[in-house]
Amino acid sequence: MAEPFANQLRSELDAIQVDLDRLAARRRLIEELLSLESASGRPSPQAPASAGRAARRRVVRSAPRRRPRGLVSGTVREFLGQRTEAAHATEILAHLQQRDAAPQSAKPMATLQSTLQRMKEQGEIENTGRNHWRLSAAPTDRTDSAPRAPTAGPPVVTSTTTFGTGPLAGR
Repeated sequence: MAEPFANQLRSELDAIQVDLDRLAARRRLIEELLSLESASGRPSPQAPASAGRAARRRVVRSAPRRRPRGLVSGTVREFLGQRTEAAHATEILAHLQQRDAAPQSAKPMATLQSTLQRMKEQGEIENTGRNHWRLSAAPTDRTDSAPRAPTAGPPVVTSTTTFGTGPLAGR
């Protein structure tokens, strides 16, 4: 009885080996196709099988780095400063892409819109309508926009509550 069982195990092992050989050949074919399709013409790097999860992530990750802080808004300021008339957001985005300063998000136009809105709130640019933007005539500084106290005398503090008239006054 042991002999038929051993033969069955050997035949199972042979079938597995045939599958492994077929899969190895398929893997080589796919790697060759990938190397031909890649821009550099070399196969993509592979993480060793014994490497940890973080090491595999470092090898596989080829995502571009973040843009330096202020690159998009600075380039927008520069572009709008060169123009005499308002520019549409698509023109601004095209200029950013030419300068390699476009947002790297999945939806760069949406990211640009939020940047333009923030710049508008800071008083750097104006929306002239229909998504056309231009530099503000006189950029306002947030510290200057706050009302100043008169310097003739000490500051006067006023309260909206008269003492003794609140809800606890009856106690």
